Amino acid sequence: MAESLFEGVIKAKIIEVRFAVAGRLSLINRKKGDSVKKGELLASLDKKISQTQLDKELADFEKARAEFEIFNIKKGEPQDEIGKYLKKQVQADLDTAVKAVELAKAQLDQLDLFSPAEGIVLEDSNLTPGIYLTPASSPFSVLDTGSFYFEFEVNQADLIFFRDPRQITVKLSGVEKVIAGQTRPVISSAKGKLSIIADLQDRSGLILGLTGEGIVG
Repeated sequence: MAESLFEGVIKAKIIEVRFAVAGRLSLINRKKGDSVKKGELLASLDKKISQTQLDKELADFEKARAEFEIFNIKKGEPQDEIGKYLKKQVQADLDTAVKAVELAKAQLDQLDLFSPAEGIVLEDSNLTPGIYLTPASSPFSVLDTGSFYFEFEVNQADLIFFRDPRQITVKLSGVEKVIAGQTRPVISSAKGKLSIIADLQDRSGLILGLTGEGIVG
């Protein structure tokens, strides 16, 4: 196959992010069009009830730990069967209290929504503090700027040429940028044609939807 040109477009992974639990929205930290880093806070639900629950579980844990220590001071290592069972009981109460604290902490952590990738917020569902959200409603959409790739379609006759990875040079329209890349295996598109995805060596400065030509030789 001689050097060929294929028209294509810059695409990227778009990640939909939702709260795992229901609650009242208290904070919006990033909005549509904002840049975000991986792990950066997007929004938070009200934490008053969950924080109170965690405080209660922490108090119960301190009580259970104190009772366990008091038992050890008074009884030491029990020798009789009743004493052994009593120690198992206070140990079980302490273990239960530890698990309850861990569960309350996990529930509190679910009230913060973080970006899973570095990128740009494409959609914030027009969220407003004070509204009640459910896990099925009002997602954030984050464009993962580290996942930009070039996609183009080929005819079935060219399929054998792209069976193995091929080097490609991408020239984007309207910008002074030429990028080297490498194709992935062929996938079928919704149109019944054959789509080729090329990973790019340089993803800096790219914009979703840029068009261009891929040169394969």
